[in-house]
Amino acid sequence: MLQFYQKRSLRGWLHSPIALVILGIIILFMMSVVYQRYTIEQEMVARREEAEAHLQELEDRRADLEKKVEYLSNERGIEAEMRRNFDVARPGEQVVIILDEEKKPEIEPLPQTTKDEPWYKFW
Repeated sequence: MLQFYQKRSLRGWLHSPIALVILGIIILFMMSVVYQRYTIEQEMVARREEAEAHLQELEDRRADLEKKVEYLSNERGIEAEMRRNFDVARPGEQVVIILDEEKKPEIEPLPQTTKDEPWYKFW
């Protein structure tokens, strides 16, 4: 019989308004913490995707630079770059520079408007 009264008093205490309010506050606090962690996790996912994209760009740039270094590491690449940048020639060669002709834009006069048309009919 004593156990019955103890269970009843425990059940009565858990169902009291004060205990329910305290449990409600604890639940709201836990919900806010979980939501904050969820938003942080979503932000970290976005940052990770951004970092992976940046890493891919850097790896592509690294591959391009490695190709350029490989090209410039041999004699032929060095000679080609010198010829392109400095207009250098070997002994016995001549340098020819080809210039494009400058095209002058043709300017046409504006069409003449007649005085018979009213001022608001300009098109």
